[in-house]
Amino acid sequence: MSEVILPLPELRHSFTGRVRNFNLPPTASNCMMPVYEAVTNALYAIQERFPETWADDGKITIEVLRGESSDIGAHAPVTGFLVTDNGIGLGDALFGHFCELDTEYRADKKGRGIGRLSWIKVFNTAEVSSVFDRDGEKVARSFAFRLSNERPFDSYLESERDDDAATGTQVKLDSFRETYNAKAYVDPADIRNSLLAHFIALFAQPKRLKIDLIDERKTTNLSNLFFDSIVGSKVPVQVVIDEHHAASILHVLLPKKLAPIGNSLIYCAADRSVITKPISEMIGLKALPNDTLGPLIYIGLVSGPLFDDSLNHERTGFDFGDIDFEVVNKVLVDTAKSFLDPYLAEPRRRNREMLDKLLETNPLYASAIDDIEGYAAGMPLNWDETRLVQDVALKRHRYTKALFKQIEKLEANTASMSDETFAAHVSRLTAQLGDAEKSALAQYVVERRWVIELLKERRKIDLSTSRHEPENIVHEVFCPLGVTSDTMDYDDHNLWLIDDRLAYYSYITSDRPIRSFAADTAEPEPETVERRSDLTAMGAFGEAGEPDLAIFKRPMLFRRANTMDPAVIIEFKAPSKTAYSGAPGDNPVIQIRKYIESLLEKTCYSYDGERIADINKGTPFLCFLIAEPSQQLYELLRQHQIHKPTPDGDGRFAYLEDLNAYFEFIPYDQVLKNAALRNEAFFRKLKVERLPATPAKEVPAA
Repeated sequence: MSEVILPLPELRHSFTGRVRNFNLPPTASNCMMPVYEAVTNALYAIQERFPETWADDGKITIEVLRGESSDIGAHAPVTGFLVTDNGIGLGDALFGHFCELDTEYRADKKGRGIGRLSWIKVFNTAEVSSVFDRDGEKVARSFAFRLSNERPFDSYLESERDDDAATGTQVKLDSFRETYNAKAYVDPADIRNSLLAHFIALFAQPKRLKIDLIDERKTTNLSNLFFDSIVGSKVPVQVVIDEHHAASILHVLLPKKLAPIGNSLIYCAADRSVITKPISEMIGLKALPNDTLGPLIYIGLVSGPLFDDSLNHERTGFDFGDIDFEVVNKVLVDTAKSFLDPYLAEPRRRNREMLDKLLETNPLYASAIDDIEGYAAGMPLNWDETRLVQDVALKRHRYTKALFKQIEKLEANTASMSDETFAAHVSRLTAQLGDAEKSALAQYVVERRWVIELLKERRKIDLSTSRHEPENIVHEVFCPLGVTSDTMDYDDHNLWLIDDRLAYYSYITSDRPIRSFAADTAEPEPETVERRSDLTAMGAFGEAGEPDLAIFKRPMLFRRANTMDPAVIIEFKAPSKTAYSGAPGDNPVIQIRKYIESLLEKTCYSYDGERIADINKGTPFLCFLIAEPSQQLYELLRQHQIHKPTPDGDGRFAYLEDLNAYFEFIPYDQVLKNAALRNEAFFRKLKVERLPATPAKEVPAA
């Protein structure tokens, strides 16, 4: 049988499909992406025409195109942009690369060959006209770039020009597509600031290319505006990340009125900004005080080969491979803080004065702070008196709870003590209480109310960002993260917010891997090994899992005779989370079941190896899911037969017979409501009425 040689198959390209798959969500910043790309191309064209003198001889003009305003005094809507340069022009070789999807031209500059696709992703029309040299003669090329497989280059023309015709390129981007139009910037300051922020690595160079922004008949030289406004040194410094990686950072201080963003680290690559990380919260100030220039904004420009080589395909992030971005970010944040130390001296002095005043008028709080100097040094610089009182009150609250716990232990062990030993303990506790401590019970209840208010604050949405606090910030109100009872004070938590009985458990792990506190007591039986293997294959078993809270072993005083201690598992979800896919990694019921399965037939140990509890099939589990209610969550719970409503109507509970586990979903609103009701009962018991819900502006007396 003879073989027939056929032509080799060809791989076809769909231009419209490639643009459709270009990931560019409709945001204000992404509406500017085509302009950024046009300016970047203009920069490369200028550097190619003037390799040594590009900063002196090159020029880029960005003109904002606007329609008619319907309101007198309002800014007219932006319809597009006109980007003009005096670079080398769109010659034959360069136009050949323009026609090639995902071209590798300029790959050495981290170009991805897809930037021009954003022109027709965001705008309905993109018109290009260019003058260039061809064999010693000037030629003009123009076309309309269209979203079409058949005619991507519409109205294509070439014509000869006079020898003295200026080379360069003009790109006209016009008519936003509908999905982007509503998001586009309108205010000239927003447009100016977005260009400053995106090309900040270019503007901060000693070489200043002339880039003019023309908007509403006003011309602004962006390079001069940015560079002349920098306060202090303009020389970058080297920073060691680890033994294999380094970075360069330029510390920039700008007057707040000209700063494009707040205090930030800007990670740059390929002469452009890629990721902006706000750091105002980390340094504790929104602006740095300066008596001469007014408030200043800090910007750390981070760059280097590490970032150039790791830039992702869309130029929106980095893929470092063997190093975590958060590790890199922490080193650079610490570097920024060191640079800013001289500027933060005065706010730190004010913080210390505020703390001294609080402790002078409320000596009761001093017992909660072991190291006053260390506490003052760590205070965020944007705290006011109310925020300071809240934090110190929380520490005082935990201190008081620990003291009460000592009294409870004394009561529990009274029968085994001699009269002399009991008297000695009473004397010691009485001395600890002292005159200032006599009001501790009332203070304790007030502070509980402040903790409830703190949880309310952490649940609120930030209107400036339309975001809730992340899960870990809310988790911290209930219990510190990443700790066990070995590394925190016995009662250094607020689990009473969920259920007062949880305060009496003697061992807690918070956000720790199961394998760090639980292990097989003996070699597992073959059936156990087989079951774990099957569960692992389904994603239902894993010793690396980290329960938000796992709680074991109640003291004898609170244990019923002939009963086993229940093990408690608590899972928190972020206040912003209301959508669940139901997949194993996004299903809180499966998560909690996985934690239980991973604990069965194991022994829990403290950090120093002390045996805490044995977990077996007879061990009862109490499981709490703390989250925001949503239709998706209720449906997910129903699928797992967790559908009985709690008395308030919003929660759900069920008994999972196969795991001997009681499961309860408690909405955040109900957690707050229940905690407040229990706390009001304390108020009535103490006959205390009308105490403040939050710390007043004036520091409350002890």
